[in-house]
Amino acid sequence: MSFENAIRTQRTRKGISLRSMATELGISASQLSKIETGKSKLSVELALKIAGLLEVPASVFLSKGSPSAGGRRTITRASHEDMHTTPGMRFRPLCTDLKDHEILYWITTITATNFAENGGWHQHPGQEFFYVLSGKLKLLSQLYETAELNKGDSILFDSEQPHAYVAVDGPAELMMINVFA
Repeated sequence: MSFENAIRTQRTRKGISLRSMATELGISASQLSKIETGKSKLSVELALKIAGLLEVPASVFLSKGSPSAGGRRTITRASHEDMHTTPGMRFRPLCTDLKDHEILYWITTITATNFAENGGWHQHPGQEFFYVLSGKLKLLSQLYETAELNKGDSILFDSEQPHAYVAVDGPAELMMINVFA
């Protein structure tokens, strides 16, 4: 079932009219109709709102195709002590028993307090995502303005553009994901 059909099916199952749902979402009935018929794209933000109104997981509207079990599972125990270091950073790899290496998962501690301690610019193929678990850091970039991130903040960026990390007021700990595909 496509996400368009899923929205309409869930909406009618709950007895909600197109017009009243559109009003709840803050969009026109015409716009919602276009989304339900596939004539307009569904943003993640709107999918989350729709899922909340219909009381279903947002993945129902965001996934491509029907789910199939891929048989992937990995556990990294807290006692796993494998640590890699680079200037100003310590990496604890997670999910290391996965066979594909298109996505790497890390707990990363940024200790560099300036650009030089970070070892200069970092650059690699793909995208990088991180979520700040503790502390505060600055993400320096040759392409974007410096981004200051606090505990609970996250960022996704094109990691092919040169970037560097600087901890502010002590070490910052991150959950980091590198996607190379």
